[in-house]
Amino acid sequence: MDLTNKIATLLDRHMVLPLLDFLSKKQVYPEKDLLKAKFELLKTTNMIDFANSIHQQLHSTEDNSPEFEAKRPQVLATYETLQTASAKVITILQDPSVLAVLKQEKIVLRSFLEKKFKFTNAMVDTLFDFAQCEFQIGSYQGAADMLFHFRILSTDVEKNTNALWGKLACEILLQKWDIALEELMKLKEIIDNPPSTTAVPNNTQQLIQRSYFVAWSLFVFFNHPKGRDALIDTFMQPPYISAIQTTCPWALRYLTACIVTTKNRRKNALLKELVRLVASERELNSIQPGEKQPQDPLTDFIHTLYTDYNFSEAHKSLAQCIPVLEKDFFLENMKDEFCETARTMVFESYVKVYREIDIGVLSATLGLSRDEGERWVVDLVRGVRMDAKIDSENNTVIMGAQYTSVFQNVIERTRNLTFRTNLLASNIEKREVELESRRAGTTGADGKKESKKGGNVRFNK
Repeated sequence: MDLTNKIATLLDRHMVLPLLDFLSKKQVYPEKDLLKAKFELLKTTNMIDFANSIHQQLHSTEDNSPEFEAKRPQVLATYETLQTASAKVITILQDPSVLAVLKQEKIVLRSFLEKKFKFTNAMVDTLFDFAQCEFQIGSYQGAADMLFHFRILSTDVEKNTNALWGKLACEILLQKWDIALEELMKLKEIIDNPPSTTAVPNNTQQLIQRSYFVAWSLFVFFNHPKGRDALIDTFMQPPYISAIQTTCPWALRYLTACIVTTKNRRKNALLKELVRLVASERELNSIQPGEKQPQDPLTDFIHTLYTDYNFSEAHKSLAQCIPVLEKDFFLENMKDEFCETARTMVFESYVKVYREIDIGVLSATLGLSRDEGERWVVDLVRGVRMDAKIDSENNTVIMGAQYTSVFQNVIERTRNLTFRTNLLASNIEKREVELESRRAGTTGADGKKESKKGGNVRFNK
């Protein structure tokens, strides 16, 4: 079950190219189809040499693409023009007197530049335009540098946000994961708390931006050493849960993979919430009209194990997870870890139901041979110091009585109480601000109409 088509709709076309390279490596689709897809992606870029190489492979020729060769003179001319214009701005920024005030407020910095160098908004926009030009030809480092300087100087809120998206794309394509994570968190802050002149954020726009954020963040979260825990913390927040359920339910695969393999002390609580989300998504999918979407093997494993308590179906789902993990761009390196942890989860659930377990039956449930299953159980019992005995004569595992502390139950049930209370208070406060803003807007509009009858009133939204 390949998710590339769904994820690609939320990515910049430059970010889709690594996904197509991966699919080509894994031979998921015919090579010719993938080459055609790459060439279509490149049509709206200025990566002329790369497009020519794809054209040559696709048509088994040494000739370049006429379409891209026709673009070359214009691309070079635009690049040289913008490079010359932006070089003047960079020269000013490297002036010792400017370096001394770079860390001050933007307004102070812009005022200083306007007085001393007759700096204009057009000069700042030149950096943005040159960054776009560099990005389009595949010069991601150059684009990242230009966007860095642009964001220091620009006071345009919308362009600054666009520049941050562009900077994040550059860092992802350059595989600079530490910087990419920093940019990602800055972007999350802007999405969650949009800098706007109005008190009421555009909820629809936030939902759309969070959908893009979910897709882009996968590159960072699955490559940064601390990325998986960051993914869990982010995706489990109510606004992002809402975005996932509404526009990108496919992201539950990646949330499932991270929660299953996490070493977080809150794993049990996270699993409970994940089981609820998976059950909700399955129920929603079942009542939708039209052709039913196939269940994702990873989420199906969670559902069969923790909702249906069907160990044989959980074993089938786990077996289906292996080829999915192998052919997923983001999860390929997690295959062994996921399978090992998933077997442990099956065993832990199994021993809650049965006190005496036949190792042969358990091995079949875990997808292992009898000898592999016996060694696996022995290693697990020793490794986690379970209260269990292995009866070699009868080839069974006998589990000791397990009791959960009352105090531990209380801790588990009240762990998120403070967070949820604060979240509820915050939502109430935001609602009050929204209502107050609407009342103030209505009162202001009525007043202006009375004072200027027949006149036109202009509102800044």
